[in-house]
Amino acid sequence: MLRLGRDPSADVSGLVYGLRRLYWRMERRIVPGLQAAPRQYEEALERFIRPSIRWLDVGCGRHLLGPWRLEAERSLVSRSDRVFGVDPDLASLRDNTTIQRRCLARVGALPFKNDSFDLVTANMVCEHLREPEREIAEIWRLLADGGLVLLHTPNRWTFPTLFLTPMPQGLKYIAAAALEGRSKRDVFPAYYRLNSSKAIRGVAARCGFDVVSIQMSATGAVFALVPPLAALELCWIRLISSKWAAGARPNIIAVLQKRAPAAQA
Repeated sequence: MLRLGRDPSADVSGLVYGLRRLYWRMERRIVPGLQAAPRQYEEALERFIRPSIRWLDVGCGRHLLGPWRLEAERSLVSRSDRVFGVDPDLASLRDNTTIQRRCLARVGALPFKNDSFDLVTANMVCEHLREPEREIAEIWRLLADGGLVLLHTPNRWTFPTLFLTPMPQGLKYIAAAALEGRSKRDVFPAYYRLNSSKAIRGVAARCGFDVVSIQMSATGAVFALVPPLAALELCWIRLISSKWAAGARPNIIAVLQKRAPAAQA
């Protein structure tokens, strides 16, 4: 039994840890072998990183991966000789201890020359793009011919995005804190204008990219810390893990490749 002590934060940490352990047991029973979308994104990223690659992460924030994957993140970054990160939030950039070359900038106005990179990554960034076509065109400009873009973003047309999108911003702060442990400073406006397979394919075609792959990915329960809701959500996750229900999965991992100018003519 959890007993309240003198340190309230310790009590909260103990409760959260206990709830997470309960959730993990439920997940193993209801959806055995479930691999969360962030881990799938990490594995996709691992396939592209090599010493000679020129790599830019847009919206790098405080972490390229989740904060719980800090050692894996450091290992990935150490495998590339030229890694840059950009983000429009100065406080986030200052807290990033993994990328040495960091720059304050927005995706639509990147301070790099044409053909500067071989790989651009965006982990949970596309949902924040206000003008995705202009911003993806800017990424095309700074990529070398044949360069790749790796995107990981929510699927607009599925739970939990449909559940969270209509919320007032104040409620989004509360939901982010309660469900994900994120503070108010890490919750940014989201527009979901590049958050479906159709939207990605359309913008890619207009901006000079070929779509290499689009993977719809399941992930862990949003309500992991609320056991009754977590059990129901895990049943839903098991259902959408079937091939016929791929469109209902909550995350998208996409790979785009820049076409050479001759191929676009």
